[in-house]
Amino acid sequence: MTSELTANSVRHTKGPAAVRLQWRHPVLRISVRDMSPDLPKPYVPPVARHAEAGRGMAILELVADRWGGCAIGEGALGPGGKTVWFELALGA
Repeated sequence: MTSELTANSVRHTKGPAAVRLQWRHPVLRISVRDMSPDLPKPYVPPVARHAEAGRGMAILELVADRWGGCAIGEGALGPGGKTVWFELALGA
C-alpha cells in the first residue's frame, strides 16, 4: 500500500514527496505528502480485470483498516499540497 501511494504521487504530481511512518500503538499510520492539492478519487467498483490503472484505491479500501487524505494549504512550511494516509491496526 505504501508503494501504491508513493507511485501515485510520483505519477500524478510534480515536485517533492515525502513518506512518513508513525507508530501509534497499536496502530501504524503511513502517509505520503506531495505538492498536488488533488485528493485521490475513492474506489468505485468495478475495475476491469486487465486495467492498468484504478486498482490502488481498491487495495487501500480492502486492506487498510482506515484511510483518508487532506489538502494542505500554503503556509510557513512552503506551498500547499496534500497528504494521503492509511492505518493498520496491529493487534495482539
